Amino acid sequence: MTENHFHSLYQQKPQLISNVIKQIYATDLHMSYLNFYEKFPIEYVDQENGFYEWMLQGQHERNYPLLDAEDFSGNTTSAGTFTGSAGGGSGQFYLHFSEDFADVHDVLLGEQEYVKVFVQEKESVGSGMRYRVQFLTDDSDASIPVTEELFVGAKFSRDYNLQNGTLSYTGSSPNFSSPFRMRNRPSMMRMDYEVAGSTINKGGNEPLEFGFQFPDGSVESAWINYQDMIADIQFQNMFARMNIYGQKNWSVDNRYLLSDEKTNFSVEAGEGLMNQIAPGNIHYYNSYDLDWHVDLLVDMGVGRLERGKRMLTIYTGEFGAIEIHKQIQAKANQWTILTMDPGFYRKTKDTNTGSDNTFGFGGQWNEYQSYNGVKLKVEIIPFFDDDIRFKTRHPGGNKGVVESHRMIAFDYGGDAGIKRIMPKGAQEEWGYISGLRDPWSPGGKGTPKSIASEVDGYKVIRAKWGGIKVEDPTKIVDLRYNYVR
Repeated sequence: MTENHFHSLYQQKPQLISNVIKQIYATDLHMSYLNFYEKFPIEYVDQENGFYEWMLQGQHERNYPLLDAEDFSGNTTSAGTFTGSAGGGSGQFYLHFSEDFADVHDVLLGEQEYVKVFVQEKESVGSGMRYRVQFLTDDSDASIPVTEELFVGAKFSRDYNLQNGTLSYTGSSPNFSSPFRMRNRPSMMRMDYEVAGSTINKGGNEPLEFGFQFPDGSVESAWINYQDMIADIQFQNMFARMNIYGQKNWSVDNRYLLSDEKTNFSVEAGEGLMNQIAPGNIHYYNSYDLDWHVDLLVDMGVGRLERGKRMLTIYTGEFGAIEIHKQIQAKANQWTILTMDPGFYRKTKDTNTGSDNTFGFGGQWNEYQSYNGVKLKVEIIPFFDDDIRFKTRHPGGNKGVVESHRMIAFDYGGDAGIKRIMPKGAQEEWGYISGLRDPWSPGGKGTPKSIASEVDGYKVIRAKWGGIKVEDPTKIVDLRYNYVR
């Protein structure tokens, strides 16, 4: 069957592969992977087979973990030989850090308000810094308990600077956090399949007519080959899953840990969206508590988000949305004003109960505004309920899969910069090798033609390159149900 045959019969040019497939199958659970992935904007990179990198700037003022504390005799907390107290009677001692963040005469603050030490001298020791410090106090008999306050990992920050009023000779310099480099790479996915010529004649692979509605309300018909349509759905969703949940396979020394056994060339895999979330922003819960969730968000928002701008959308599965609804409902029940509940509504003659005046009651909470400007809105990600990809079911019974209880907020505290990455010169390739019969062959009525294969049928080959980038992983908050088989 040629293009002219279709045009003459139906005034419509056939489409073998079309993006309208995702509209026709929008109700399919598995299509939600593609719909979710395609919401993010595209950023193009120059090369298909290499890393793309971006810089991320940390906070200039921050806490620094203590590597060790040491007395003048060489006893250290890490070795367990520096115990008791430090700094009593204006005595001095050493603090070790991995970075140089303070100057002479700076005051360092420990985890407790009274733990303030004055830097008298600093020097490089190995790859880190050693500060000779003196306890800042108004009591000459006071001291700092080593075990409680100078343990390995204790947090210290630069608080302020003090100077001698006469002939001061040094000052504090500003701190700048060094930007650090983030990286990922595109992955390549390919699909090959053959279509037998006999299925074309038997109708198993004949073009089918679908009517679908455009946003403007108009209805259009598209001729789509059935087997190619199914293949396209699977191909696009596999590509989307690769970029959402993909696992990278390069080591710290940029060595790929997969290779093709036939060619010995490496198989390169980029990192998916979910694996780029900052580890410190991943939290686990055993029993969902809305107040605890809000407290977590307030804690993460203090100093980063102005009150009134802590509005975010919680993306979750169907059962996660139910969990949130139940928590909000429990709070709503405490407000007597809700006795005039908007969930009460009137229905008229739409059941077979025999009543002319029927009523209904119900609804689902999907927004919640709490203290200090935190406002939550709930949206469901359909593929969180995909029991094919997510095999582990919730142990509570009748609560779906564990992933359905995941609650994730993108762009908390600003734009996380999530972008689809596509190489400029190689985004997607698609073609077919024509054999004796192909998608346009009218069975038994063909004329002599040139073919590329002696096979009675045709072969479809598709390949696609791409990746995903999260510019600032700290702006994604991920709450997961804590369950391990």
